[in-house]
Amino acid sequence: MQRLPPGPLVGRAPEGTEVWLDGGHNTAGGAAVAAALGELEERYARPLVLIVGMLGTKDVTGFLAHFVGLAREVVAVPVPGNDAALPAHMVAAAASALGLTASVAPDVATALHGLNTYPLSPEPRILICGSLYLAGAVLAENLSPPA
Repeated sequence: MQRLPPGPLVGRAPEGTEVWLDGGHNTAGGAAVAAALGELEERYARPLVLIVGMLGTKDVTGFLAHFVGLAREVVAVPVPGNDAALPAHMVAAAASALGLTASVAPDVATALHGLNTYPLSPEPRILICGSLYLAGAVLAENLSPPA
């Protein structure tokens, strides 16, 4: 898990937010990332918003289950340029079935920009996750080398 530096993509998020990226995409990855975010939450509480894109070959419910009680919302996005991507509405449906508030955005940039209209206080902690392909696209769009 890495905190994204300022860049064109991060600049679309609300001012003062933390934007994190992780390639976790399976149940064990979800558990590890949720544990790390839980530790961050204990040190400095912020509303957590997940921006999630996953492949259809992954257990989206198993991954997202670890964020129940931790995430305020899930914004589902497609994984760009991957025919095996799970449609975003299916990721959102899985999140909703777990009791998470969920919505859909056409891409990560739109999801980040859309958070500017949310009355979250303090500013949110955003995690972009669910696919290594999505992580690579985010790093490229933000002009950030992997850490």
